Amino acid sequence: MTNTEEIKKRLIEERKALLAKLSGNDLSIDNSETPDPVDLAARNYSKNLTLAVSENESRQLKYIEEALQRIEEGEYGLCLNCGKPIQPKRLEVIPWARYCLKCQELVEQGLIEEQ
Repeated sequence: MTNTEEIKKRLIEERKALLAKLSGNDLSIDNSETPDPVDLAARNYSKNLTLAVSENESRQLKYIEEALQRIEEGEYGLCLNCGKPIQPKRLEVIPWARYCLKCQELVEQGLIEEQ
């Protein structure tokens, strides 16, 4: 069985790192000068990439918050779909995992709706 106190520490550290990273993303537009079209395209691409990364990090932050809540409620390590225990090795790698491997595959295939 996994050590929930150690996992809780890892989740809190990961949350702290994500929050610091997200607060550092500046998506504002610099209108100080009119750039040439190539510079504008490069800047837009960069902002879109930053936004996509921010969305992924925000989603991960949500999963971390949910995992911490499940620890507090004594439900950590149980699959949100089938209720069976999530494999300890999976939780070591992805401590915010929400599903067992079998159900995660079903989510990715679109066969069950993500909760």
